[in-house]
Amino acid sequence: MESKGFATGIWVFGACPDRYCVRGYKEDHPLEVALDRIADIEGLTGVIMHYPSPIHEETVEGIKRELEKRNLQLASCDVDLFSDPIFARGSLMSENESLRRKAVEMGKKAMDMAEYLGAEVMNLWPGQDGFDYPFQIDYRAQWELLVSSLTEIAQYNPRVKLSLEYKLREPRTHSTIFGAGIALFLAQVVGLPNIGVTIDLGHSFNCKESPGNVVALLDRYGKLFALHLNDNFRDWDDDMAVGVVHFWETLEFLYYLYHSYYEGWLGLDIFPYREDPTLACQVSIENITMMLEVVKKIDLSTLREMQKEADGLSAMRYIKSLL
Repeated sequence: MESKGFATGIWVFGACPDRYCVRGYKEDHPLEVALDRIADIEGLTGVIMHYPSPIHEETVEGIKRELEKRNLQLASCDVDLFSDPIFARGSLMSENESLRRKAVEMGKKAMDMAEYLGAEVMNLWPGQDGFDYPFQIDYRAQWELLVSSLTEIAQYNPRVKLSLEYKLREPRTHSTIFGAGIALFLAQVVGLPNIGVTIDLGHSFNCKESPGNVVALLDRYGKLFALHLNDNFRDWDDDMAVGVVHFWETLEFLYYLYHSYYEGWLGLDIFPYREDPTLACQVSIENITMMLEVVKKIDLSTLREMQKEADGLSAMRYIKSLL
């Protein structure tokens, strides 16, 4: 791994609303204030933002100046295909041709914004593409539409990586790209070098995956393009600070990441509803840094001998001795 450093979603420093407190638990500060707070956090040099808000054609020049002023970089431009009610029944898979065209064009524009602002990745989470009821959609038709849409977006700008973010469910009861295997399958079917996969650590926990195993799988095919790091209690996408619940699995995840070919950002995708966002970022960075120091102490040959025998308890005892 050759990480570009730590990045955070700009939303971490927003109002943090939920469906019970729709106005948000905090004051929604202007973009400049959020960037000031991010720039003040030691070790945090990247920012993740969405198109078309706050990044769009009328704001991109101003955002470029504000990032440069604070020595911050855009880590990725995520396309928002989930918050506009026009996509309530689907975006890239919609059988409404005009809506699907709009979603595809938004993906292309997000790639433009990413390239102009110096980000290598356009992250795509098609949150409204899925279903809620049996017989609600024609699966055959919508798989074809999804592959067609992704192919068109990826072909549009081969200089920018299109990274698919998967999630088990929410806002739909069933997401179409619901796990790492499906995301990798789609990337392979599209077959272009600039389409790959984002691991959202919390989404992986929701899917009952082993995130370390997912890193190994995606790295084998050269398709690990981006990371969204957080934690949860596995039954919901809580977006908590990194490493506060799943210590051992996060440590294993970072072990495989450290020994991977990944060259991107360590992106924080947390949602501190009631917590101070600066502290939530700091705790996440501290936990990741501490775990990486442990990972660096692991003697590969010692661990491999235990793994060859599938001796999990001895492996755990050995890792624990390094803490």
